[in-house]
Amino acid sequence: MQQAKRIAIWLCTKFTREQLEIIVKDVTDVLANRNPDVKPKDDFKEKHPNYREFFVDPNPPLTEPPEDPIPQLDWKQLLKNYIQQKGRPLKPVKIRDPKTKVPDTTICRCCSAPADYLYFNDGKKRRQIKCKVCSALSQVHSRNYLKAKFFCPYCDHPLYLWKNRKDANIYKCPNDKCSIYLSNLKKLNPLEKILRKTKSSQFKLRYQFREYLFTNEQLVHSEPVKMPGAASIFRIRNSLNTLCLALTFHVSLGISGRKTAFILKNVFGINASYQTILNYAQHAAYYCHKFNYAYKSTVENIQAGDETYIKIKGKNGYVFFFISAKNLRTISAYHVADSRDTQPAIIAMEEAFRTADPDQVYTAVTDGNPSYQAGIHFLNSSREGDDTFFLKKVIGLQNLDSESEEFRAFKQIIERLNRTYKYHVRAANGFSSYNGAVVLTTLFVTHYNFIRPHSSLNYNVPVPVWEVEKIPTIQGKWAQIIKMATKLDMVA
Repeated sequence: MQQAKRIAIWLCTKFTREQLEIIVKDVTDVLANRNPDVKPKDDFKEKHPNYREFFVDPNPPLTEPPEDPIPQLDWKQLLKNYIQQKGRPLKPVKIRDPKTKVPDTTICRCCSAPADYLYFNDGKKRRQIKCKVCSALSQVHSRNYLKAKFFCPYCDHPLYLWKNRKDANIYKCPNDKCSIYLSNLKKLNPLEKILRKTKSSQFKLRYQFREYLFTNEQLVHSEPVKMPGAASIFRIRNSLNTLCLALTFHVSLGISGRKTAFILKNVFGINASYQTILNYAQHAAYYCHKFNYAYKSTVENIQAGDETYIKIKGKNGYVFFFISAKNLRTISAYHVADSRDTQPAIIAMEEAFRTADPDQVYTAVTDGNPSYQAGIHFLNSSREGDDTFFLKKVIGLQNLDSESEEFRAFKQIIERLNRTYKYHVRAANGFSSYNGAVVLTTLFVTHYNFIRPHSSLNYNVPVPVWEVEKIPTIQGKWAQIIKMATKLDMVA
């Protein structure tokens, strides 16, 4: 409050009465929620840093029940000790009702005592057994262990099915003595502990595991649609050079389709409508997509990934990018989706590491979006053997942890890629269809990887192709790429 008073005094000394009235009016609009772009500062998250903090646990669950511990005690030695202490032997359990007798094959898990020294300790339930020799408790056959599919990696407790969704089953550990639960519970500050009494579900404290149910049909990469009724790109009315000239302006220079049509007509004397430019782009994108896949170079050990939003039919769409962020600067994956969920993240990550060496260890550097964590788990679980994919998170704009400080440079590279992409698609002013977004994104990747020189690479392209490099003009490079891509399509 004292700080607010000092700010008010400072405003009075710096501004006139008329200016202060304008400031008061604007502040009143914000408080009355009449200005949706500006919101008052909310310090709730600062006071409750763990509130609704969602993340995917890095450790996968156990798929088999934990093995019984090796007995630490010897029942025969314990009986000898009993005789020395009491002066008489320990008698076996006296069973009055044969129905309550422990099965003859049962032994104590702590001292291996036979069934003669064991008895049921839970009445009619007859699930818990107690040993008369060492006084240890054990289970006969725990139903949880018999039915459980996964087990907690921290406490070996069976996980139960918490939520059943269309794309995933979520399992949770119910053990109140689990080490990860007790550790997360200690992290809560006094205000969070008070809030937890009324909103306990708003804090993620227990171990959770997501079993994703994606099918191969769902994990399909975004691909431009081939124009119907057009078997070949060479059947257009204008020449291939005209088409590539349109791509040079529309894609390489980031000019809108309408301005591209204007330039072709008023500078080069070529009659081409706005729709014709879009048709040319769709023609070329179908073949360039195949070219991007066929001439994709080997990926580096470290891949930086991120998603940037675009407008599709007035709603938010997202483009996932992965780039070799160490030396090559190659866009290794691109995918257009309508959400930032796990499924599109998995599709992008699978493509990013498609040409990777199976025996090599790779690291993805992303932001705090938990979809990438889930994607890493999905990739590792789909491969046999040890984990080969790891994730490093760079959180926020400041380095508040050692991991963010170490990998901040890689995150900045993918952010610069997002800005470059936005420059090339800004002229489109949003997309009227999903395929339109895929088309321009595909052409941008072709331009970025094979045509655009990079100053960080000594003005070379990230993926050098000799047949393309020898051509001096941009429209000539587009033409060569399309010719090579059509041959790939014929072979396929």
